[in-house]
Amino acid sequence: MVFLRSGEAGAAVRWRVFGAFFVLVHEGNLIQANYGDPMPTTHAASCRKGATILAAALFALGGCGPTDPVGPGVTDPDPQSVSVSAPSSEVEEGATLQLTASVAPFGAPQGVTWGTDDITVALVSAAGLVTPVSLGEVTITATSTADPTRSGSIDITVTCRNLTQAMVADGGTVPGDVCYQALSPLSVNTGTLVVEAGANISFGTSSSLNIASAGRLTAVGTIDNPITFTSLDPAEKWRGIHFDGSASLDNQLEHAVLENGGGSGWSGAEYATAGLYMSGASRVDVSSVEITGSGGTGFTASADTEFTLAASTLAGNAVAGWAHPNAVRGIGSDNVIDGNDEDVIRVAFGNNDAVQTSQSWAAAGVPYQVWTRMFVRAPLSLDPGVVLRFRADVSMIVMDGGTLNAVGTAGAPILFSSTEDLPGYWKGVQIETVSADNVFDHVIFENGGSEAFTGGNESRAMVFMSGNSKVTITNSTFRGSGYYGLWVPSGGDITGFSDNHFEDNERTMIVHPNRVGGIAASNTFVDNAEQAVRVTFGNNDAVIQAQTWEALDVPYLVAVRTFVRAPLTIAPGTALLFAQNVSLIVTTDGSLNAEGTVELPITFSGREALSAYWKGIEFGTVSAGNALTNVLLEHAGSEQWFGGVQSVSTLYVTANGSLDLSDVTIRETGGYALILGSGGMLTCSNVDDGGFQYLSSPSGAVSATCP
Repeated sequence: MVFLRSGEAGAAVRWRVFGAFFVLVHEGNLIQANYGDPMPTTHAASCRKGATILAAALFALGGCGPTDPVGPGVTDPDPQSVSVSAPSSEVEEGATLQLTASVAPFGAPQGVTWGTDDITVALVSAAGLVTPVSLGEVTITATSTADPTRSGSIDITVTCRNLTQAMVADGGTVPGDVCYQALSPLSVNTGTLVVEAGANISFGTSSSLNIASAGRLTAVGTIDNPITFTSLDPAEKWRGIHFDGSASLDNQLEHAVLENGGGSGWSGAEYATAGLYMSGASRVDVSSVEITGSGGTGFTASADTEFTLAASTLAGNAVAGWAHPNAVRGIGSDNVIDGNDEDVIRVAFGNNDAVQTSQSWAAAGVPYQVWTRMFVRAPLSLDPGVVLRFRADVSMIVMDGGTLNAVGTAGAPILFSSTEDLPGYWKGVQIETVSADNVFDHVIFENGGSEAFTGGNESRAMVFMSGNSKVTITNSTFRGSGYYGLWVPSGGDITGFSDNHFEDNERTMIVHPNRVGGIAASNTFVDNAEQAVRVTFGNNDAVIQAQTWEALDVPYLVAVRTFVRAPLTIAPGTALLFAQNVSLIVTTDGSLNAEGTVELPITFSGREALSAYWKGIEFGTVSAGNALTNVLLEHAGSEQWFGGVQSVSTLYVTANGSLDLSDVTIRETGGYALILGSGGMLTCSNVDDGGFQYLSSPSGAVSATCP
């Protein structure tokens, strides 16, 4: 009810309004009741317009006439309550919502003041117009101006605008500083979807953003005004962003937050559950982006994906990232990866995945976790500080034009290790290519050698060279191998193998006799189960290139019969151990020159210090290079060189052989110290045969100084 005063000065005249009825009252008396506009008058009382109007007026005023209880000085009723109404309890960001207040009882003053309990969520004007500020819930209150103790309120939820498929299918723009919500999957099928700085898009649990092959996404925020892709419910995960074969240069994510993705997989594969999933021939530049809270990986990049990840943060994800070996090249060294359930970047999806294009892998600050066997079929370089950790029995194979260049530094070595710190846990690195670019410098190999690379169990090694292959290894460490640290066959070139260290391996290395000359004396061996370098793989292995075997701090272990078919020099201080019944045979253009010194004698001994344990050395060539000086020969003479039992000796010079002995000691032999065949030539100087006589053919040429 509203009261209207007449323009007559001092008159106690009021118009009272009942809907469309206007009633004029003077000093408690009904003067006039009109329908429509009021017509003021001061004349005698009369009740007009019929019984209906009059009845309504009389009901409200108690009748017409001098006995009416509404008398002079009548006042409005006091406010008892305030109610607030709105067309909706929600308002989208960027829109407004008009509220209405009503003061009861009927006739009470209707004036109110408006207020909000959280100005960071919404503001309200003096007229009750609500303007959202941010997402959230807010309480808007209307307070009576006539009685501030009387108020009413309403709860309003500020929501995002709905982002629909029709709005993004052909590209478009998502304005900045506006929040959107996506309640169903979205796909940019063509054109470019531009998301402006400050935009916020919240996704439902079944929602996602797919960028098809003909679509593009440019989402470039700023440091102060980033873009946010998140979930509607912070406790729930949405699916994420998928670049599905989109190879455009327009695909950019910069200064953005991508959070709470990875709610479900883009396929059934484990690696396909990701907040950011890149498949097919996609191209994406990711810079200064926070990828957090993924239920799977922060990002996944497939084989043909070309992407960059720079200056970004990966935190709070189940796994930081997962990449096909060919896509790792895009990961920079300036990312911050910390606080994930697994602070690793997994590499490889299946047993045939390969590096297919020339690339470098940066030190990511966390390990690359090699998930399955992977191949290197193109040049691959590893930067100093790179860490690779291999799962159980997993290997890396360099083949088909691939090279592996792993050059670290003393302060930032490159590590090839295992996911579990157990000796013999992963398989190893296999080198199958010949290239000067195959280099390991300041590299640590540990815990490999779990499985054989070829049929025999003996082919377990952390670094396994096969066929014709070449690698330069310097300043590197081999430790914790379940078998060999290094395997070098006849076609394996390890020239320049120097300043390396073997520690806590089951066996150090096995090297074909023709490749032993590549081992420098500067290598060291500590606390290995077998403290030796094994030489030879089979009974017909031979030295076929001129070379020198340097003195190591462990012996060479000649495990099977070995031939010398080229000039072989044994350096002073070298020790050779021979397995049971094993022999060394110098033949066909070969020669054996073992010239030690008093301080650094050369020793040829049995692997076990038992008399007559190994067979001995046969000289079957005439060469000035056949010389033994300051040499100790012991434990030989286990088997005959030819038919009879009289043919057992430590040294055997055949009819076509020659040998010069100087300052030589022969002891603990199983037969003669030396047998000289018909036509053989022997010279001696200061030889101690340990009491074991020589057996010489009548036609042998023997110097007078021989025992």
